[in-house]
Amino acid sequence: MGIIKQGINGPFSGKVGSVVGYESRGKAIMRGLPNVNKSRKPSLLQLQQHAKFSLMNKFLGPIIPFLNETKKTIDLDLTGYNKAFSYNVKNCIAGTYPDLSINYSMVLLSRGDLPNVRSADVESLSAGQITCRWIDNSGTGLARPNDKVFMAVHFPEVDNGWMYKLDIAERSSGSCLFNADLFSRQSALIYMGFLSADGKEVSDSLYAGGLQIL
Repeated sequence: MGIIKQGINGPFSGKVGSVVGYESRGKAIMRGLPNVNKSRKPSLLQLQQHAKFSLMNKFLGPIIPFLNETKKTIDLDLTGYNKAFSYNVKNCIAGTYPDLSINYSMVLLSRGDLPNVRSADVESLSAGQITCRWIDNSGTGLARPNDKVFMAVHFPEVDNGWMYKLDIAERSSGSCLFNADLFSRQSALIYMGFLSADGKEVSDSLYAGGLQIL
């Protein structure tokens, strides 16, 4: 049953015949219901797509708040998580069903026009700590000395193994220290990038590499 919220000409919520009405991000949406034959077995392509979606959702799901911040300026009609999921499920899954895996070096956690650095060096010099160093490139395009550094660290051997910080240092500092003492002696994959000081611009993320945390 559908509910008309603002009279006969207003948006509705719920199911009316073969149509469903709902609201998303302040907009009234109406879509048709798919024709589903429950007795029909899924095709190999459908099984592969379902497996890809499940794999990427498990990977990105724990950092939805982070993705909604780092991708929020790209498309106002979609959440950052939606954009990240769409890009990475298309570009970063390797293998043939059912043996699928994520190509971590290809993953992008953010996309935008703010310049990132060309490369970054990461190492663990003390227990539970990750040091990240880069060459300050302030003045290149939109890059500014006070751009905020973000880091996201994935621990592939741990369920829901993620840590992130959105404002760990400034671009001009050339280095930062990330405290990951909860994951000492774990393998870690490090991503970093920049947000403008006002949070309105973001860089593509950079895969800085993997390491073993002391």
